[in-house]
Amino acid sequence: MGRHSDSARERIIDVAEQVVIELGAGHLTFDAVAAKSGVSRGGLLYHFPNKESLLKAMLDRHIERSTESRMKKRSELPEGVEREIVAHVLSGLERDVRRQRVGAAAFFALAAHDPGLLAPLKEQYRKLMDQLTRNGLRFERAAVIALATDGLRLAEVLSMSPFDKEERSRIVAELMALAKENKRAK
Repeated sequence: MGRHSDSARERIIDVAEQVVIELGAGHLTFDAVAAKSGVSRGGLLYHFPNKESLLKAMLDRHIERSTESRMKKRSELPEGVEREIVAHVLSGLERDVRRQRVGAAAFFALAAHDPGLLAPLKEQYRKLMDQLTRNGLRFERAAVIALATDGLRLAEVLSMSPFDKEERSRIVAELMALAKENKRAK
């Protein structure tokens, strides 16, 4: 694909994300994306032969951005057993509501369309767990911290979190304390 084609593809994904944020994942249709982007339905089909491929592209972008965010946080931290898990907590609980909502919407839309399409996400999560534990952090500790981080983020994305700002701050502090406990108990 040429550079123009790549930018058109990215613009379509941008618009699909806008549709999801503004109208919800249930309203993500080619017609909605075409209307909002000014790209013909044929143009959409050129880049994405079906809704599934568009949803997968949105999910891939979300995974890529989440990984980039975690790697950026990681690069700012000192070496150590806890480096990977601290980076996960910090990047996972950043207040980028737009990115989180798009990611969640893509997950839910894929799951509703065909749960098997979430296989890359499952694979990515397995790789994450391997990265979190590669320096000696116990698997169980890494899993509990990662799941708590992801659960808090999901509750916030779905506007289900009952925690006020001060309570959230205390929860994050506890997650960080757990992450920084440098125990290699087996």
